[in-house]
Amino acid sequence: MRFSTVAAGALALAPQLGSAHFLFPHLMLNGVRTGAFEYVREHDYGFNPHNNDFINHPDFRCNEGSWRHRREPKTAQVTAGKDTVGFNLHLDFGIYHPGPVTIYLSKAPGDVRDYDGSGDWFKIYQLGTMMPWNGTDQGWLTRDKKNFQFRLPAQIPAGQYLMRIEQMSVHPPYRQKEWYIQCAHLNIASTYTGRTPGPTIRFPGGYKISDAAIQLDSWAKPPPNFAPMPGPPIWPN
Repeated sequence: MRFSTVAAGALALAPQLGSAHFLFPHLMLNGVRTGAFEYVREHDYGFNPHNNDFINHPDFRCNEGSWRHRREPKTAQVTAGKDTVGFNLHLDFGIYHPGPVTIYLSKAPGDVRDYDGSGDWFKIYQLGTMMPWNGTDQGWLTRDKKNFQFRLPAQIPAGQYLMRIEQMSVHPPYRQKEWYIQCAHLNIASTYTGRTPGPTIRFPGGYKISDAAIQLDSWAKPPPNFAPMPGPPIWPN
C-alpha cells in the first residue's frame, strides 16, 4: 500500500505523538488487525484533531483530504450477522483522551471507492462511560483502549459501505471538543430485506454545537453523572 509523505512522517513520529493525538489506520477483521490504510482511507491531517467548527464541513465525513485517497484502499468482503469488524489505533497505542467512540455506516450508491459519504449514515456501535459515571476522565470506557470491534448486525442490506469511526475528545476546556475521524471500505453480503436502517443523519448537518453531547462540560462543579452520546440511537436497538 502506498503511504503519503504526510502519513509516513506521522507514523514515524508515533512514539512522540501516540500519547496525545492518534489515527485509526487499521481495519479489524474477525480479530485480525489488517495493514495500515489497507482498507482505511488515508487523510491529509496527520495526527491532528479538528475542533467544533469542523462538524459543519463536508470533510467531517471521513476527515480532511480523504477524498483524494478514496481509490487507494481495498474493500473488505464481510457478511452481515457473521463477521466482526472495527478499527485499531496506530502502532497499538491506546486512546489517551477521554470521550466517546461512535461508528457509523453509509451505503454507497455504487463503488464505495467513488462515494463521498454525502448520503445517510446510521450508527452501529458506540462506547461511552461506565454507568453510573463518576464524572472523571478515567470513567470513560474508551480511555486507553486500542481497538473497537463488534459483530456486524444481520439487519444490514447488502451493498458497499463506508464505515466511519469518530472519537470526540472531551479534554479541552469546557464545551470545546476535539474530533478524530477515519473511514474504511466494506462490501457487505447480506440476505436482509427488512426496513431501512435508521434513524439516520448526514454529515455535515447531523451534529449541532447545541447538542447535549457537545455541550457537555466534564469539568463542571459538581461533576456531571451522565455523558450523552453524540448522534442517533444505535441500529438495531
